Amino acid sequence: MNVGNVFEVDAPVSVLLVDSEPGYAALTSEVLSAHGDIETELVATPSEALDRLDTSRVDCIVSEYSFTNTTGLDFLRTVRESRPDLPFVLFTRHGSEGVASEAIAAGVTDYLRKDASSDTFDILAHRITNAVSATRQSSALEQMRLWYEAIVEESHVGLYVVRNGRIAFANDYLLELLGYDASDVIGHPIVEFVAEHDRHIVEDRIAPKTYGSLESTTYTVDIVNEHGRPVALEITSRRVTLGDQVVNVGAATDVTARIASEREIRRSERITRQVISSLPDMVFLSEPDAFDIVYINDAFKEMWGRPKSTLYEDSLSFLDLVHVDDRAPLEQAVEEIFRDVADETVDDRYEFEFRFVPEGDETVRWATTQAVPLYDEDGNITNVLGVMSDLTERIRREQKLTQQNARLEAFARVLSHDIRGPLAVAQGRLDLARETGDDSHLDHVERAQRRIAEVVEDVLSLTYDDRAVVDLSTVDLVEAASSAWVLCGPDASHARVEISDLPTVQANQSQMKRLFENLFRNSVEHGSTGNRTDPDAAIGHAGESSDSTLVIRVGELPSSRGFFVEDDGRGFPRSIRDRLFDAGVSTKDDGENGLGLSIVRKIVHTHGWLIRTAESDAGGARLEVLFDTVGNEGDTT
Repeated sequence: MNVGNVFEVDAPVSVLLVDSEPGYAALTSEVLSAHGDIETELVATPSEALDRLDTSRVDCIVSEYSFTNTTGLDFLRTVRESRPDLPFVLFTRHGSEGVASEAIAAGVTDYLRKDASSDTFDILAHRITNAVSATRQSSALEQMRLWYEAIVEESHVGLYVVRNGRIAFANDYLLELLGYDASDVIGHPIVEFVAEHDRHIVEDRIAPKTYGSLESTTYTVDIVNEHGRPVALEITSRRVTLGDQVVNVGAATDVTARIASEREIRRSERITRQVISSLPDMVFLSEPDAFDIVYINDAFKEMWGRPKSTLYEDSLSFLDLVHVDDRAPLEQAVEEIFRDVADETVDDRYEFEFRFVPEGDETVRWATTQAVPLYDEDGNITNVLGVMSDLTERIRREQKLTQQNARLEAFARVLSHDIRGPLAVAQGRLDLARETGDDSHLDHVERAQRRIAEVVEDVLSLTYDDRAVVDLSTVDLVEAASSAWVLCGPDASHARVEISDLPTVQANQSQMKRLFENLFRNSVEHGSTGNRTDPDAAIGHAGESSDSTLVIRVGELPSSRGFFVEDDGRGFPRSIRDRLFDAGVSTKDDGENGLGLSIVRKIVHTHGWLIRTAESDAGGARLEVLFDTVGNEGDTT
């Protein structure tokens, strides 16, 4: 719909003066222009005037009647074909009653006889002004009508007027929402179309108020259309006075889809929160620019032993419960996420493991946390979502399964190689002794028999240590270490042990003795103090270096967290450090499989401890046993 342009009613009047008498035309123009609100343009012929109509704004034509080859009436008739409402004044000295009659019939706006008096010019100016003003007002009203149709009738908002509780006006859009014809709506009480549960709202908003009321109000109600289905409308109404009557004028917008969408969103949010709250894993949501928790589920209290409010107050308050060895790495990992977000180099997923001790508990637990960025539709990061899972039980199960598998592998290895090897040696030497009568071969047979006994004993220890650990008692580690050293016997003739203060622990007495015995035997057999320049060189044995004594030291770790056993020998070969605790791995080059350190690891794990390798200050081997952690395979390397 073309509603035209809105113009100013009080704009200067543009007059096109058409007169073939130059002198009188100039006088007329001068006198009209003197009125201030009239602007004139002179042309001599109707043809020129028609050209000006096509190119200039003209509010009124003042024309002479007499022209060469035409008349002002012919000119008038031509103008009326395209501009029926344009004011046209016939201002002539050649007029008559007949001319005036024809002019009126042709649609002239006014008719005036020429003379040279000033009153005539004043009358002309007055008639021009009145004619243009009337035309402009008429045009403005028409444009207002067009605007009304565009705004009210073509609007996608329901518009209405309520007088004395009844609908006095409703536009087409509102009628379409209701599904009724105008005759079924106009004059009817408005509450007839409102759902019963919302009628009191409408009655209250349209009721006359003497105080405490707002001029304008917005509310949402359900109406019932002709099919009996509810339609949600958001209504903004205003109480206005028209003449001596007070009416309610309102606009109604269909918000049915929006409300349904909002309900679905709230439902989804509620379900999501219920699901997240019921998860055994801890779920949290942080702001994107820093670790600032905006949501966390109930699993936090169950896992950490603290109320969620502590995390809302200080998002990093949980760090004091993180294991001291993992605290700094975890804090750095958290900082890395938000640094990547700021640098716009964020990864798809972040994952890290750590240990923690719940509030009011002494059990060290393992956990893993995965964090991912969340994006909006424009690709901007809105939040960081994290999920933390407790891995402690899984790690313990994996440890148990690994240990069971290791025992089976040890059995297979021993039966296929370790026992057959010494047996073959014993059988061969025994045959030589019989053939040659040389009794020195029997010494080798005896050593082979001792080796078989050691293998059997070690395998039994590897198999049944987890049963013995059930029998716990107070164990003095100094006494256990001293007893173990005595058992090393003559094989330790080239070594000495220095035992410092050690803690007293709850452990299995025989297991502690065997643990120290295997650790000492490892140092004695593999810790030659010969050339240390090549850690992967062959490890010497007892008696190989009579002029050098291997020193083994046993001491307590800081804060009574555990103990260490170290020597000043060659240290562990680099080539096997990652497999040092695997059953069958040996630092010797004699082809025999090693079980000693795998037995040590078995004893450590069955006590719930952890063992790790290091290097002594002298460059030798160092093994540390930690009391306060849950271990996994990756930690015993």
